[in-house]
Amino acid sequence: MKNKRNWLVIIVSWLIVLGILSFFAPSSKEVASTSKNAGLPETALSIQADKVMKENFSNNKGIPLFIVFESKKENTEEEIQSVLELMEQNYASIPKFSKISSEERNSFVSEDKKTFFVPLILEGQLESKEIHKKVEEIKNNVSDFIPSDFNIFYTGPAGIASDTIELFSQADLVLLLATVGIIFILLIIIYRSFILAIIPLIGAGIVYGVVDRIIGLTGKFTSVTIESQALSIMMILLFAVITDYSLLLYARYKEEQDMKVALAKTRETILFSGGTILAGVATLAFAIYEPYRNFAPVFAIAVVIMLIAGLTLLPALFAVVKMPKKKEKTTKIWINAGNVSTKKPWKVAVPILLLLGIGAWHATTIIYSYDLLASFPVELSSREGFTKLGDAFSEGEIAPTTILVKSKDEKVIADIHEKIEDRPLVSQIRPSTSESDLYTQFSIILKGNPYSQEALNEVEMIRSELEDQQVLVSGETVKHVDIRNINNRDTLLVMGLMTVLIGLMLAFQTRSIRASLLMMFSILLSFGAALGFSTWIFDVFLGYSSFSYRIPLYTFVFLVALGVDYSIMLMSRLKEERKQYDERMAIAKAVEKTGGVISSAGLILAATFAVLISQPVMELKLFGFAVAVGVLLDTFIVRPLLLPALLTITTKNRGK
Repeated sequence: MKNKRNWLVIIVSWLIVLGILSFFAPSSKEVASTSKNAGLPETALSIQADKVMKENFSNNKGIPLFIVFESKKENTEEEIQSVLELMEQNYASIPKFSKISSEERNSFVSEDKKTFFVPLILEGQLESKEIHKKVEEIKNNVSDFIPSDFNIFYTGPAGIASDTIELFSQADLVLLLATVGIIFILLIIIYRSFILAIIPLIGAGIVYGVVDRIIGLTGKFTSVTIESQALSIMMILLFAVITDYSLLLYARYKEEQDMKVALAKTRETILFSGGTILAGVATLAFAIYEPYRNFAPVFAIAVVIMLIAGLTLLPALFAVVKMPKKKEKTTKIWINAGNVSTKKPWKVAVPILLLLGIGAWHATTIIYSYDLLASFPVELSSREGFTKLGDAFSEGEIAPTTILVKSKDEKVIADIHEKIEDRPLVSQIRPSTSESDLYTQFSIILKGNPYSQEALNEVEMIRSELEDQQVLVSGETVKHVDIRNINNRDTLLVMGLMTVLIGLMLAFQTRSIRASLLMMFSILLSFGAALGFSTWIFDVFLGYSSFSYRIPLYTFVFLVALGVDYSIMLMSRLKEERKQYDERMAIAKAVEKTGGVISSAGLILAATFAVLISQPVMELKLFGFAVAVGVLLDTFIVRPLLLPALLTITTKNRGK
């Protein structure tokens, strides 16, 4: 009775903390914002160019929105002029169509006169939510005074930012309901008990409430940027990991029939599991690209609270429920897996290594994209508007690249014009209507998609060739050039740091460099295979030929940090079994004893990340799919077969 009272005190303490935080602290959503400067540091050349533009040119102090008008029939000059002048009367930050020449005005009208567009500047340093609010106001206003026979699309940087907010406005609620629903269904199947299925969800709900408010306090009282995407993925991770810990504790509780003993037996596993996840996400703090770096504090807070809950709240929740004294049944599949991987290790290891190697090789052939619009649904306004502009004019119209020359000398400007105008991807050069005492400004329109790899290469070469002539280059394309360069650096750095750090932690846990190297080798191979097979499936069956540049790093961080958990569970049990059996038999017994709980945990973890497939953005679909595939590979191939086989091959038999 005394023990149960102690467990109840722990539960009540958590509820009191949750109640206090809920009353005084803001939620994480209330403080969520977006990265400044497209996530780039102030020192990035494209950001320096933006700064010069804002300081020297009055018409470059905002974010552009392109309003595209389309009709099925050819419009007359009067109809087009009427719409353009209506826009001019309502918005001051657009070209003065009533005063410019017909030749200048025609640059905004397609040849067939079915499509024309108006560029509008949203002035000020606006957050994404503010941009979305202004774009929505413009949409409502324009629909009131423009004839209804026009189809209107809103694209450009402001339109894309607004649609991004719109896409994720209901995403968290859908994700939460889907995550809870799928976990509950799987737990019912596993436990065959409503009470035991609901306990992990109650625990996850309490932990989520505490984490949410602590992140809210962090965003309110520190300079840390809390991003919505990080919060969405954190929520999925939290529910999945809390469920994993619950399965581990409950399985050992049934075996020991005493929660204190069960907790003592699983404490090391939970500590090292949480430690590897924490180490993985902490390495993101070393990234330069802000969206990567912003993941670190959100996930670090979540992991620390999850770790504390795994050692206190979850054992308490299970301990206050009367458990039936039911003898654990042994599943033959895990007995067979342990026996075959230790008795015939080469026959097991070689085909698995070949299979995973093929997937990992395919991962090296992936083509990466920096085009956010390519991830959006085709019916979205910003993507449709981009397509209409591309068909009627040039795709480059959506994001012109601005050249800033620190000179007013006509010969210098002419020389730079000459170098640029003959380049293969430059469609045209447009002079600026804004003047500066120090700088000359003009824009270049690219022939193709301004977010394509070819466009990025072209603009990077232009900037490189003109760097000695006091030239700065500004615009969306050159920002993505800087993002590409920083992403390459961050990806290599974070992957390297994470591999070394987790490898050292595994060596400390296992007291064996050999075992830690084998664990890291198997998990890295699993990551490569998951990424390769996933992109191959999306290419062959869904028609995607290129993928977001952020996929490798996100997939790596979560797959390595989460996938290695199952190897930690196996190795922790192996240390116990070595006290009774020789090495080969101890490995087989470890596989047998951990098979049920790890397979259940892996299924739930894979299913929760697979929920991301329901999201409208292709980047999240692929990320969720790749993590799910990787977790299943770890659960059913790497942990029960490959790792035991490699351990058997590389070890000398020990006595009892």
